[in-house]
Amino acid sequence: MSAELPYELEALRAEVAALRREKEAAARKATRALASFQQHALAMEVIRQKNEELDRLTAELEQARAAEAERARALELGNEKLRRSEADNHQLIVRLRELVTQLSTPILRVWPGVLALPIVGVVDEARAAAISSRTLEEVTATRARFVILDVTGVATGDAGTAAHVVALARATRLLGARCIVCGLQPAVAGAMVTLGLESTALAATRDMAGALAEILRARAASRAQ
Repeated sequence: MSAELPYELEALRAEVAALRREKEAAARKATRALASFQQHALAMEVIRQKNEELDRLTAELEQARAAEAERARALELGNEKLRRSEADNHQLIVRLRELVTQLSTPILRVWPGVLALPIVGVVDEARAAAISSRTLEEVTATRARFVILDVTGVATGDAGTAAHVVALARATRLLGARCIVCGLQPAVAGAMVTLGLESTALAATRDMAGALAEILRARAASRAQ
């Protein structure tokens, strides 16, 4: 019995040593597992924070896009208002120009078939064209037989003015109307003669009363025939 005891003790020691080694191995394995778990948990926390940051940046980006779209809509609305304002201003300018033209070249319906056109100021190329256009349109619209062109208030009496007066008289005659000019300044009359612009289409009187009297005589002569 006593001889077997040392062998049993040695076996027990070996078993205890094996258990210690297993325990130490299990402890090391547990330590490694804990460290791996901690690293995994830390990585998961980093990922969570990154996801939160990404969500925040995404939300800020969407807000920025919405704000940009709103600014674009506001800019387009402003541009549309500006285009409408420019169009309205253009139409207003056109109407004002038409009104100024009408006021600068008024055409009066004195009697049925008789128009009077008092001209005041300077008659340049542009104004002469406007006067001629409006007069011829009115002659056509009213079927006028007489047009009294009162140039008493014309500021200048140069050759250009004389040419404009004669051209208007000839144009009205082509439409079947007779042009009577009253208030001719001596300079305009002299320019007509100098330039050879006097014409049978042009009748001249001293003033408006003389022009009306001339029309009455012409009408009386026409009825007498």
